[in-house]
Amino acid sequence: MKKLLLVALLSTLTACGSEDVFDSDDKDEQINTISSVSYSATPNGINSPIYNFSSVYTVNNIEQSTDNVTFNWSVNLEGEGQITSLYPESAPQYQFREAATYKIKLIIEDQSGEALAQYSKDVAISAEDIATQPVSPTAVIDITDREKTVYTFNSDSSGYSEGSLSQIEWVIEGQEMSGSQVTHTFSQAGEYIVHLKVTAEDNSQAETAMAINVVDETTTPAARFNYTKNKLVVNFDANESSNQSSDIASYYWDFGNGESAIGITASTTYPSEGPYSVVLTVASKEGVTNTETKTIDAYEEASYVTCDVLTTSSLIFKSADEGQCFSTSVITNRVAAEAWCSTRVQQYINDLSFIRITPTLTWQVRQQGNNEC
Repeated sequence: MKKLLLVALLSTLTACGSEDVFDSDDKDEQINTISSVSYSATPNGINSPIYNFSSVYTVNNIEQSTDNVTFNWSVNLEGEGQITSLYPESAPQYQFREAATYKIKLIIEDQSGEALAQYSKDVAISAEDIATQPVSPTAVIDITDREKTVYTFNSDSSGYSEGSLSQIEWVIEGQEMSGSQVTHTFSQAGEYIVHLKVTAEDNSQAETAMAINVVDETTTPAARFNYTKNKLVVNFDANESSNQSSDIASYYWDFGNGESAIGITASTTYPSEGPYSVVLTVASKEGVTNTETKTIDAYEEASYVTCDVLTTSSLIFKSADEGQCFSTSVITNRVAAEAWCSTRVQQYINDLSFIRITPTLTWQVRQQGNNEC
């Protein structure tokens, strides 16, 4: 029979300090009253990976109201550096994903952010403890819009395969909100954790957290794009573009062939093979722009190259002072073509019969059919 895991934890903080199980950065400030926090973790059912946490906060052995305090829970997977921030309430829920040793930590803070009491404890979760993997809702945070310190979040990607969600709750900068989409203005620049908890009609829950870095100054966006080629058709993608102070409001493409387009993705068909200079211009919501330029080599059906090796010295005593070499396999980009041709140039030099003078050689890359050297 599975052992029921019950972890009872208690820490007492006094004006003179007490033994602390935290690292040096977790040391408590001296306080004038004796505060303590205890918490327990019990599984939802037999061999269930879902655990219910509960906590009690006392001052001078008197249980305190939780209306004006914040419960900051975290679960740290030992040795992996993975830290999960739980929904900031007195009794959150957490689903363990693998058998391992975890450090559970609870810090109770007042409205000013000062730590009132805190404790941590290592908890070993066995394979037996998480043998049953229940179907649970999923909680997903997306950013709908943002500009400097004003963010709009949504939970549209959240869901539950066994039914619908009955409640969607948020905690952002200590403020509790509800609804599938919420807007919050952060008090100042800095790093914050946004919490989301969804509850299904059968009372099953899921929660998640997103760390964001809020800035209050206008920043310059970074323009970044990738592309894929299919003969003369080239597809472009600017999803790697980013900006810190707001969303990118527009994407403008100049394909270098007289055509242009707008949008985060775009496509063009080049009229003929050759190098083209493509310019992406992005603009933030504040109107700040930036660009990235790349040279695109477009090739037609036959993606083979030829190297014309020409001597520039008239002192070469050889019956032929010109050589040509054609690729026997497809070469679809200029970098590979240049590398292939430079090898052929060196071979031409090595084959010269008159070696007292090393000639200066030039070569070209041009489109050819499937020929051989």
